[in-house]
Amino acid sequence: MEKKILIIILGILLLMNLINLNSALIIDTVSMTPKEIAPGESAIINIEIENNGEEDIKDISVSLNLEGIPFAPYNSATDYNIEEIENDDQEYARFEIIALNTAKSGIYKIPVEITYIQDDVQITKNSLISIIVNSEPIISVIIEDNLLLKNKDSEILIKVTNKGLSDTKFLEIEIADSIYYKILSPKTAYIGDIDSNDFDSAEFKIYFKQNIPDQIDFPVTIHYKDGINNDYVKSFYIPLDIYSKEKAIELGLIKKDITGLYFAILIVLIILYIIYKKVKNRKRMRKIKESN
Repeated sequence: MEKKILIIILGILLLMNLINLNSALIIDTVSMTPKEIAPGESAIINIEIENNGEEDIKDISVSLNLEGIPFAPYNSATDYNIEEIENDDQEYARFEIIALNTAKSGIYKIPVEITYIQDDVQITKNSLISIIVNSEPIISVIIEDNLLLKNKDSEILIKVTNKGLSDTKFLEIEIADSIYYKILSPKTAYIGDIDSNDFDSAEFKIYFKQNIPDQIDFPVTIHYKDGINNDYVKSFYIPLDIYSKEKAIELGLIKKDITGLYFAILIVLIILYIIYKKVKNRKRMRKIKESN
């Protein structure tokens, strides 16, 4: 009976020792500078490793597994070695990585493996750290060239280009009211996603009033999200030239409408023909009378 109790006690002590071994070394904090990286940019990762056990720990090796994710080591290896961490102390493992140009915006998990020696026993721990890849989309807005006339319905095509490294999501174009024009179409147009180095456009129908100046700054607001759902609102004021019909004809932007002139000439010709026929008939009747 005493032997059984002794075996149980030894088993409990062994189990407690194993638990202590497994919990002696922990990842306390992880920091990255900068906190977010864009494709093609590098960052420094500092992993704080704490020894919360009662014994010193030796031959610590910290490894990053970058296989299958769009990162590569940059100016450093994927392994970092620490000779010793005393009990109740901490050390830092430092890595520098670069996000590949193919990296999309999002949160990536990087497996971390830590091996160390404690009480002549080699222990391996596996963990995960998170890396955020993101960059602010660079949005530009233009209005495609089109002849815009006062006192007339016009169509304007607003083109939105994403010049950044990150894609945009849920993009919406909004135009504002003015005393100088009336919006005949919906004021907003939903575009959705615009990939990096791509564009999309939306068309709006507007009636420009007679009192509008020859040039205005047309207000356009763009609402969108980036790859990790940060919200953005950007306002643009696009210069527009608005012409009267007379000015447009003067500048040769449109041809003068001479339909009315053609119609007037036709009417005059008809009237002249009628007069000619009447005169000719009178002369013919006069000759008939004189011959009788």
